[in-house]
Amino acid sequence: MLDFIRERKRAFIIGASIVCLVLLVISASERYRPGIVRNALGAVVSPVAGFFSGIGNWAGESIAAIRDMGGLAAENAELRERIFELELQTGRLLLTEEENQVLAELLEISRRYADFPTIGANIIARDPGNWFDTFIIDRGTRDGLARDMVVLAPGGLAGVVVWAGWNHASVVTLIDYTSAVGAQSRRTGDWGIMRGEIALMSHGLAQMEFHNPEAEFAIGDEIITSAMSSIYPPGLLIGHIVDIIDEGGSRFAIIQPAVDFSRLSTLLVITELFDYVLIYEEY
Repeated sequence: MLDFIRERKRAFIIGASIVCLVLLVISASERYRPGIVRNALGAVVSPVAGFFSGIGNWAGESIAAIRDMGGLAAENAELRERIFELELQTGRLLLTEEENQVLAELLEISRRYADFPTIGANIIARDPGNWFDTFIIDRGTRDGLARDMVVLAPGGLAGVVVWAGWNHASVVTLIDYTSAVGAQSRRTGDWGIMRGEIALMSHGLAQMEFHNPEAEFAIGDEIITSAMSSIYPPGLLIGHIVDIIDEGGSRFAIIQPAVDFSRLSTLLVITELFDYVLIYEEY
């Protein structure tokens, strides 16, 4: 708008000068022919006045619009800041809700296995090569941890401590290819060994071979730790069967663990060692 006024400044000055000259001539002649002068004045001045009045109104409205735009920009910036603050608050609330849910699940596990002494722990690091097989927790020998202690998580069995330092320890999950867990079907009691397999680890799965070739098992069966194990106490929930493979006369089950290792952050360690006799020597 200001540029428009600057570009037409000369035209405005000339126009205003002409109007003033006309008014002087008319004013000098008015005493002789007032009616004619008045009519001439109205005919000449009214359009000019209307033009300049329109320009003035347009300029005033434009300035008001610019002023309103500045106010709207400030208001939008304030609204964006408020939305950002609300998103942060929502994120904090969701995080707190998730943490509370995890703690509630861990509390339920500790109650379920109340006969075992347990201690809570947080995952502070994971194996960079695979998010599912090993991780580091913030508990160690100062907290009573030792090698071969069983680790629980929301859902059930998570793994076992394989090394313990003073203030941290290394845990291997039950789907790691080095893991072997004595397991059985809760429904039928048929038992065998669940092992981690490299091909299944990235899918969060493991494989179970039953001791009896004629063992009865089906998709959906719950799998728990058996009473015949060198490390794990019996009755801990491992997961359930999601597939059955029959290859060359051998049948084995694919196990989906009850624990979601991709979302695991907090867990419980059973601070007691179990000395069961391993009877799976034929494996």
